[in-house]
Amino acid sequence: WLYVQWLWVDERLRGRHMAGQMLEAAEQEAVARSCHGALIDTFNPNADKVYQRQGYQPFGTLADFPVGRSRIFLQKKLSPA
Repeated sequence: WLYVQWLWVDERLRGRHMAGQMLEAAEQEAVARSCHGALIDTFNPNADKVYQRQGYQPFGTLADFPVGRSRIFLQKKLSPA
């Protein structure tokens, strides 16, 4: 499995699909290394939307972690192109 622990885009580069491009590159490398799935989590509802546009599906939520926010877990099946 590919686990994306941190994904951050500088504010000056946001809105240019950089997060999607970085995820795609990581996924391609993961497939080359025989990974069959990808896992990512976020506290940010906007990032959640970005990940879902990239094909990630939510599979769990940890409410009030941290207090007042939720931690969202997403996964994606990877397959060779």
